[in-house]
Amino acid sequence: MVRAATFVELTPTEFEARYVYRTKHLLRLRKPKGSQCRFLRSDGCSIHTVKPTQCRLFPFWPELVAERSLWRDTGRLCPGIGQGNLIQIGTATEIASEMERAYPTTYSRY
Repeated sequence: MVRAATFVELTPTEFEARYVYRTKHLLRLRKPKGSQCRFLRSDGCSIHTVKPTQCRLFPFWPELVAERSLWRDTGRLCPGIGQGNLIQIGTATEIASEMERAYPTTYSRY
């Protein structure tokens, strides 16, 4: 959050008040109405160089890598899935494990 706040020229406190909500164990970016993310533009992520782990690793989240049906469903919504170079399942699993390390309370069941 500190990196993103600095990038948009806000203090971490200002950034959190404007763009973040807290859950029991996590900080989450608020989703504006009609959009998945306030920072997602038609030409990509406006904070790409400092985007949070969950964004950087998408779509290689543990639940999507583990469940083929979830991957297919997400692919219907995400224009990037199925495009570009093929990522081998071993690589996808390694990327997903980074998400598990970053959010251990969320992924303790995987």
